[in-house]
Amino acid sequence: MPDMVNLKYIFFDMGYTLADESLAWEKRCAEQAQTAQARALGLTAEDIYNEIAAASRAYLPQFRTVVEKFHFSEAAPYRREFEALYEDAAYILERLSARYRLGVIANQSAGLSERLEEYGIRQYFDVVVSSWEHRCMKPDRRLFEIALEEAGCRAPQAVMVGDRLDNDIFPAKALGMKTIWVRQGFGGMQEPRSAEYEADYVTETLRGVLEVLLPAGAEAK
Repeated sequence: MPDMVNLKYIFFDMGYTLADESLAWEKRCAEQAQTAQARALGLTAEDIYNEIAAASRAYLPQFRTVVEKFHFSEAAPYRREFEALYEDAAYILERLSARYRLGVIANQSAGLSERLEEYGIRQYFDVVVSSWEHRCMKPDRRLFEIALEEAGCRAPQAVMVGDRLDNDIFPAKALGMKTIWVRQGFGGMQEPRSAEYEADYVTETLRGVLEVLLPAGAEAK
């Protein structure tokens, strides 16, 4: 396991890493269960949630896999208004920004920078790279390469912090970045398929990232 030394940039995923999507997914599953097709199949919100979890564990697209499996012609929308930052996210970013430069690499719809402003954390990030703006999605390595280029940072000088082994840990590690897996949400249910999917560090909560990157006695830059 490599030491977290000579680091320049810390990149974060968004959903289930900085933002808690639990309520949004709960609402989406409930809404999908109310569609005529779901009712006809006898599917409950819990059934749909469990199918999404199974898709994630299988390294498949979460909701699209469920829609295709049950041939839903009506897919419940994902409602971002039910997202919320994890309680200590802003504190963690403030602490880390005193020592490192920070960035975001995320599969997100349009307006990611604006959402970060609304959350009150945009000021902590020097680089924000979203799949919407660049028309490619993780695990495509191009999104990581774009972020590293914008940051002026070599892969070994960067850490990727994310909740998914397939979308965050595997591609970042393949490029030579260090990795921290935050086991939250659906991605936290995954298991490594091989050594290439094993994160350098694993934490059950976002706060654990501080313990890795700001060990006792670490001084601000």
